Amino acid sequence: MHYANTYLEKPVVPDVKITGEGNTDVLKCMLNTGSDIYQGACKKRGSTLKEEYKNASGTCYMDPRDMAKLGVNNWDTVLVKTDFGEVVVNCAVSRDAPHEGTVFICKGPWANTVVSHDTYCCSDPTYKGIKCTVEKTDRKVLLMADLMRWVYKKYVDETDDDTVENMESLGELPVYKGRKWEELIDHDL
Repeated sequence: MHYANTYLEKPVVPDVKITGEGNTDVLKCMLNTGSDIYQGACKKRGSTLKEEYKNASGTCYMDPRDMAKLGVNNWDTVLVKTDFGEVVVNCAVSRDAPHEGTVFICKGPWANTVVSHDTYCCSDPTYKGIKCTVEKTDRKVLLMADLMRWVYKKYVDETDDDTVENMESLGELPVYKGRKWEELIDHDL
């Protein structure tokens, strides 16, 4: 099989015209997470640091009626907040709609920032039925390495004076001890 045929910049979503004036600023929803075929294809290709993985896993799939309430369209950005954290993700019409009041984010780094870390002695966090709010934002969705730096303070040198949010993106290359792979090739190898 030739993998170039399975590459998609963004997952295929229904091309539904969103009609509504965006009459709410914050939408209360129930968040569910789980696996997705596009996310799985990215992982199999080893592209978890790339833009395609961000678009597959860093997306909140919503019912088009909920998107209309917020005044958002496919590939706008939204801020999802729970009691456990918050994350900026793309939004897109769900392939499983209708499910008004329920949103879906693929299991992975973006979802992990908004689910409980408590496993209740069963080795897995609660991935389903999490109360959340969703609101439109102009902030951008971070690549995985940048998300790890933002949430967990990974790849940040203690001498850095800049806030994580203002730092240059780590990009799509592997990061080792706060340095991009291309820097290691030039200097250390």
